[in-house]
Amino acid sequence: MSISNELKRVYASAPSDRRYIETLDLYHPRFPRRFFIVNDVQAWQFQLSAGGGLVPFLPVPFHVQMPTVDGKGQQDMQVQIDNIGREAMDAIEAASADPTINITTTLRIYLDVAGSAPQMDPPITLALQSVTVDAGAIVGTATRADVLNRPFPTELYRVDLFPGLNR
Repeated sequence: MSISNELKRVYASAPSDRRYIETLDLYHPRFPRRFFIVNDVQAWQFQLSAGGGLVPFLPVPFHVQMPTVDGKGQQDMQVQIDNIGREAMDAIEAASADPTINITTTLRIYLDVAGSAPQMDPPITLALQSVTVDAGAIVGTATRADVLNRPFPTELYRVDLFPGLNR
C-alpha cells in the first residue's frame, strides 16, 4: 500500500488547514446496495478511484484499528460501526448469518477536499468476519485469508471433475 505525498505531509505535521477522512465501503451480494460511509459529521462525495465518478458517502461514526501484518500472512483490522441505520444494520445482520460469503470491507482515506481521489493505492480490502450486531453497534474483525498456509491444491481431485483419475 502506498500513500500520496500530501497524505504523508498531513500524517507527519497535522496542519491546521488540512485533515484526512476515513471511509468504509461495505459490500455483500445479498445487500440491497453497497454502503458507503464516512467517519465525519457531514456527508461527502469522493471518487472510488482516480478518474472515477463521484460516490456519496453518508456520515456514520466508526472506529478502525488499522491492520497489523504478522509473520503468518494474517492482516486483521478491528472495525466498530456505531448507529449505521436500520437498513444497513438489517442487511449486515442477515449477511453475517451466512458464514460462507464474507462482507467485503474496503478502507479508503481521503483528504478533506470534496471530489478527491483516495490517497492510498491500493485501498485496504478485507473480509469482515466474526460480526457481532447489537442495538447500536456493529463490531467485527476484517481479515485477509492466511495465504501463506493455504493448502495446495485448493480444489480436491475427484473422479467426477477429473474422469482420467478413474482407472
